Amino acid sequence: MKLLLKFCVVIAFLCFAKMSSQNMGNYSVTRITQDEGLSQGSNYFWFEDRKGFVWLTCNDALNRYDGSSVKVYNLKYFFKNCPALQQGYGFAEDGNHLYIGSTRGLYSYNYQLDEFTLIDVYKTFSKDKTAIPIGFAEGKIWIFNEAYQLVSFDVTTKKVRLEAQIPIPHLKSVHIYDSDGNVFYFRMPFLDKNRNLCFIGTKEVVTYNLDSKQISFPCRQFSLDPSMTLQSAAYDKKNDALYLGTTDHGIVIFKDHYQHIEHHQKSFKRIGGITVNDHKVVFKSGSSLFIFDKQFRKNTVFLTGYERVFNFQFDKIGRLWICDDGQGEVVMDFRGAMLKNTTDSTDPLMQTFKQQGVSDFAELPDKKILINSSSVFDPVHFSVTKFAAERNSYYTNSRGKSYSNPYTGEVWMFENGVRGNQSKITVFDQNLKFKTSYSFNHIVMGRLQHMVDFPDLPSLFSFSTGLYLLNRTTGKFEKIKSIPDQNPFYINVLSDNRIAVSYLNRDMMLIQMEGEKKYKTIEKILPKVQSFYVQEDVKKKQYWVGTNLGVYLLDQDFKPIKIFDSNNNLAGTYIYGILLDDFGKLWCSHQRGLSSIDTETHLISNYDKEDGIQYWDFNNRSFLKTSDGMLYFGGVKGFNYFKPPLKLSSFYKPEIYFDEILINNKRYAAQKGINFLNEVHLKYDENNISIKALIKDLEHGSQRNMMYRIKNIDQGWKKLSKKAPLNLSSLGPGKYEIEFGITDKFTGKVFSQKLITLHVAKVFYQTFVFWIILGSLFSGGLIVAVSRWEFIRQKNEFKGKMALESQRNKITADLHDDIGSTLSSLQINSMVAGQLIEKQRMEEAQKVLRNIEDQSRKLSENMSDIVWSLQPNNDSLMTLSTRIRNIVSEILGNTTVNYTIDIDETIDAEILDFSIKKNIILIAKEALNNMVKYSNAAEVFINLKKNVHHYILEIKDDGIGFDQLNLKGNGIGNMKKRTLEMNGIFELESQNGTTIKILIPKFRD
Repeated sequence: MKLLLKFCVVIAFLCFAKMSSQNMGNYSVTRITQDEGLSQGSNYFWFEDRKGFVWLTCNDALNRYDGSSVKVYNLKYFFKNCPALQQGYGFAEDGNHLYIGSTRGLYSYNYQLDEFTLIDVYKTFSKDKTAIPIGFAEGKIWIFNEAYQLVSFDVTTKKVRLEAQIPIPHLKSVHIYDSDGNVFYFRMPFLDKNRNLCFIGTKEVVTYNLDSKQISFPCRQFSLDPSMTLQSAAYDKKNDALYLGTTDHGIVIFKDHYQHIEHHQKSFKRIGGITVNDHKVVFKSGSSLFIFDKQFRKNTVFLTGYERVFNFQFDKIGRLWICDDGQGEVVMDFRGAMLKNTTDSTDPLMQTFKQQGVSDFAELPDKKILINSSSVFDPVHFSVTKFAAERNSYYTNSRGKSYSNPYTGEVWMFENGVRGNQSKITVFDQNLKFKTSYSFNHIVMGRLQHMVDFPDLPSLFSFSTGLYLLNRTTGKFEKIKSIPDQNPFYINVLSDNRIAVSYLNRDMMLIQMEGEKKYKTIEKILPKVQSFYVQEDVKKKQYWVGTNLGVYLLDQDFKPIKIFDSNNNLAGTYIYGILLDDFGKLWCSHQRGLSSIDTETHLISNYDKEDGIQYWDFNNRSFLKTSDGMLYFGGVKGFNYFKPPLKLSSFYKPEIYFDEILINNKRYAAQKGINFLNEVHLKYDENNISIKALIKDLEHGSQRNMMYRIKNIDQGWKKLSKKAPLNLSSLGPGKYEIEFGITDKFTGKVFSQKLITLHVAKVFYQTFVFWIILGSLFSGGLIVAVSRWEFIRQKNEFKGKMALESQRNKITADLHDDIGSTLSSLQINSMVAGQLIEKQRMEEAQKVLRNIEDQSRKLSENMSDIVWSLQPNNDSLMTLSTRIRNIVSEILGNTTVNYTIDIDETIDAEILDFSIKKNIILIAKEALNNMVKYSNAAEVFINLKKNVHHYILEIKDDGIGFDQLNLKGNGIGNMKKRTLEMNGIFELESQNGTTIKILIPKFRD
């Protein structure tokens, strides 16, 4: 039985909602989510302050919304000597500060300094620090806590006073998840127009009068059901009425200082949240959202889609703000978007537009609009009805089109493919009564593309096979053979009995209508451009053409004047429809929304989702200008309609404010606050500036554009990207006047609003005082420099002599060690040879003489090497690389050994020290001679390279190698000795051949 009873209640509720639901008119929905910057998707308290901001509390931080951007207060520098505020509870404000409740106490926000302080208002009254503000009156912020202790905080003297103990059961917790299903913030206290602080418990309403200091119980004068539980409350200040939502008794309304009571819709259950304004009552019952007028006669019901919403609030212009738990804020504007649409409507017929799109408009005689050949839209009452509901075949054919004859009031409805190869045309008179019908073979004629009417000529029909006239007498279509017949797309009617016919994949043709059946092709319009639509500006004698490349403006002879595309700010370039309004603007739909072009100034204005477009993409041939100047554009998710001229009529005055200034990436702190800065004086190296300037406008903030310019530098205004700061890098010394302004979307004018001057100081050496000091120092320094120069000259001269002496000693040592020893050997050998000759020992004498010959030759070579190493390196024949090549050729030229030489010749200009050059040559000679004598090598590689730190000499062969432990002779030792003289590194490897590698440092002590 209980289940049956519950089922009946639900059915009754749904029936009531369905029967009483009357759409309350056009409205638009926007969302503020984490994508727009919210720190979290659940916002438990909402507040609109006097400065033009909306504040939202989340579990993690406090959020502030200015109409286009969200600022999250979660950084330490916003909080002065106190912890950062996370979950806030309630708001109040005086003239200069905003107060936010918390479990730590009362936070006070200073607008000027953009920072918070924390006040422990219950320090002497309770261990519980929780403080929740109610409102501001008598120069005091009125506050309560979980025990309902009422205190006041004097904003001038900062004194806290315990005012009263409100007789309401204590709150178990202020935590949103510990509320036992009846959360206190649905029943927040408020200050009414009679200076009563009104508290709502679950069973009782208690008021505290600020004048009499008396506590009253308004509910007790009425015989209310004691089982009634209060779950939500809202105060209508204008009418001094208290709306109470209950769990199972509907809505209870107290009026006239709580002296009269009304019950409304007792069938509503679990009213978890309610709010009111001058015109509407909004509440949630169960999982459904209801919006009623104040008389509870008209309503809009959302049975689905708003199951998780709560915290309903109206702003100053009547928009409804709703927390969609976990997904951010939903903002309903009951005035509708600037470009009105049907995408947010709950009407099932309007929802079909969103699901199927809109591709067809026709104006009916009563100014209503036939849409998609199926529904009649009333723009005055924002309602939709089915057209000819008893003729399902007419409006269920989604491939059909409808046209209205403005001269006769007839409505022509085409249906392609009714049965077999026949399609049908039905004609209705101006009273929408059936008049006649025609049939045509769509296999032969193709699909109908378009139809136009004329006051004194037959209607013209465009089929995919060509243009046709209808002979009403015979009911047959007659093809116009004088006009190109393949794929005519759209017929554009021009003045002087002319039409411009567009074709798919062909040029648009200008055609003269010379009689009832006489049509003459005049010329091509925009050859080689895919053109679709033409709008003629008769007064200016100009033509606007929509193409797949943008919009073309043509003169009276159809010659191009200007192209409007992405290069000059047109948002979309594939044009789906164009219309000239009555106020000098051309409107066009495309793949990126809607745009208007001012025919005088050529200013382009683009309209997107923030302006209310149904979706980005629109549909071809889906546009209409009605007889009263209303414009319609259809798209993939509905349609837009509006009546020009459009303008932003704003309740809120748009204001530019400075949110943050960074200097060299460090936050700049101003004593009076960033937003009040007029001038900033900077050091010469404080020349990287970032200014975060934002537009505050809760109504149209997201639709406004910010501009800036630097006076005396910028010739015109520049657009500043939304939410992006202005970055000025590497500013030179001087004065910079930076001006910020807001553009008018419709006129293109810039309204200057904010000016800040930056003074970047000169570098110290650019000042006059510096040059005086520098001159004095220069004069004195010049004297010192001359003396110093003389001293250094003498010192360098002495060093030169010492260096010369050092070189002389090196040469002497080389001559003594090498040449001297060789000459001594020659002397001894000569004496031995003479003695052997005297003794007739000729064979032995010849050996000694041959030894003398070898020693003389080596002596000559060594002398040549020493002389070469001392030569200036200004002759390519004397370069180090040339010398090495000559030596290799001399030693290996007469052998069977193949050799490869690889030398970086840039080294020739770098190694100038004669001892280095000499040692390199001698090491190369020694290594090559040893190789020839002992290695039996077939191939040798000689490389001289360099890296960052060393010159590298490498000699490598493929010979038999040798045992490094049984070295004979002094060759290896000499090479090591010479490497050591160069402070180098000697490396020897003798496996699979022999490799000698010498690393000579580039820089030596």
